[in-house]
Amino acid sequence: MIHASQDILTRGLWRARRVVLGLALTLGLALLHSGPAGAASLQVSPISLEFSPAEQAQSVWLSNSGTATVRAQVRVQQWSQPDGVEQLSATRELVASPPVVEIPPGGKQMVRIIRLQPAPPAQEQAFRLIIDELPEVVAPAGAATSPGLQFLLRYSVPVFVALTEPVPANNKPSDISALSASLRTSGSQLVLSVSNAGPRRVKISQLVHVDAEGRRTPLAPGLLGYVLAGQRMQWPLNLPAGQVLPANGTLKAKFNADLEEQTLPLASNRS
Repeated sequence: MIHASQDILTRGLWRARRVVLGLALTLGLALLHSGPAGAASLQVSPISLEFSPAEQAQSVWLSNSGTATVRAQVRVQQWSQPDGVEQLSATRELVASPPVVEIPPGGKQMVRIIRLQPAPPAQEQAFRLIIDELPEVVAPAGAATSPGLQFLLRYSVPVFVALTEPVPANNKPSDISALSASLRTSGSQLVLSVSNAGPRRVKISQLVHVDAEGRRTPLAPGLLGYVLAGQRMQWPLNLPAGQVLPANGTLKAKFNADLEEQTLPLASNRS
């Protein structure tokens, strides 16, 4: 079995193309195995969930845009970032019902995500909803049986249980005062480390380096990732061969759903 990656965070079909190219991405997998060649037909909506403190359940819809029945397994895992590394672990805080679904062509299936401990949390909780497309047990009648590759998707949907009621969307930029970052060299690669001392996760995207003359070097053109509440995350930054970032530059990025970028507070500790 070959493993490649997919994460559906705001990336849609672009992410699916990256799966076909076999690029590794955080916390999402697509599985390939011998079987009839075919395009992925399993779709998931919404692409993220946030529970209010006392909310007990939310719904996710799985749909099948293909011409054959799709089977999928749904489960929830705790999400943490010990030592700056993404980690998933078993949990009984949230469960999916039903855990296995079968969706006919053109059909939809609702899955309930249920909190077993509905009391308000002591801090924001983070989970990942893992949705695995399962291989066909029996090929449809009349289907070609020639060998090939079938892409089986794994969707990884972020799920949060908030400390307070969700704040209505406004035009104000995200408060990133709880973030602190450092940039260091590890061999020939730059590593960005970001700590979040705040009560809510922060999503970082479109990271660029801006030098003293205003020249911009893209470091993460799309989604870089999340820093969970009270935790630290780190990412390797890939530069073009032979390129070195000036030490007197700044890092800018977009945070959460902001339209405008902000400067990421960066300690000058590169070595």
